[in-house]
Amino acid sequence: MIHPTAIIDKEAVLGKNVAIGAYAVIEKGVRLGEGVEVSPYVHLKGDTGIGDNTYIGTGALIGADAQMLGVKEDNGRITIGKNNTLREYVTVNASSSPEKETVLGDNNFLMAFSHVAHDCKLGNNIVICNGSLVAGHVEIQDRAFLSGNVAVHQFARIGRLAMVGGLSRVNQDVPPFMMVLGDSAVWGINLVGLKRAGFSNEEIIKIKRAFKTLYASKLTVKGALDKLREIDSAYVKEIIDFVSASKRGICGPRRSTLIEKIFLDYPYFIRSGIKTYELSGKNFPFN
Repeated sequence: MIHPTAIIDKEAVLGKNVAIGAYAVIEKGVRLGEGVEVSPYVHLKGDTGIGDNTYIGTGALIGADAQMLGVKEDNGRITIGKNNTLREYVTVNASSSPEKETVLGDNNFLMAFSHVAHDCKLGNNIVICNGSLVAGHVEIQDRAFLSGNVAVHQFARIGRLAMVGGLSRVNQDVPPFMMVLGDSAVWGINLVGLKRAGFSNEEIIKIKRAFKTLYASKLTVKGALDKLREIDSAYVKEIIDFVSASKRGICGPRRSTLIEKIFLDYPYFIRSGIKTYELSGKNFPFN
């Protein structure tokens, strides 16, 4: 199942039942698990391990040196888990040194032209949509969802089951279960994602309460965390632990002027079909 035009180094390691398309290049140090499918024109480089049943789309480049000034010629490392899908022209860079590692877990879906930079740590069941850019040293936790053309600043963290809307930029940490839209603004909780993940109504109510405490109260972050500790919920504790460990700070609340609310915010929610609790008073979307 190897096309005769593919170029494969004799020291590359190929698992059972791999498929390698036309004009693919697989260099020394690459290790492919069982059932890996490599499409035409893919280039795999360096100390790169790819787990079983992973699909690599046409033109993808996996394992190139970190894109940073002063990087050494020696490639770093990449470890990619099982059952991943990396679509057309995806790029994943090696770590900035051999002692470090760029990591993708299992069951992730990286859509066309998305980019994961050096030293990133991605968990499992993550979706990164077309054209999104993830800078170096970023951590993305399980089941997070990045929509199209999102840009994530280096060293930022995106929590479990968080969602980032299309064309948004993320320059600080996104707590678990939250939804970011626009310029690093948290609008509410990822309600659809939580329901799909099987969260009970009781737990969702507690997460909503945590959102209100963090983003709709006048408390400081420290004061809000103290208040959250009164909520008996493992998921709220997850938010507390995430925010407490933040080094860059967390993305802030959405603050709209009246004109923005009338002409931008409310029409957006109506067009998108997102249910809002109430569009007036002190209540917030996704309450």
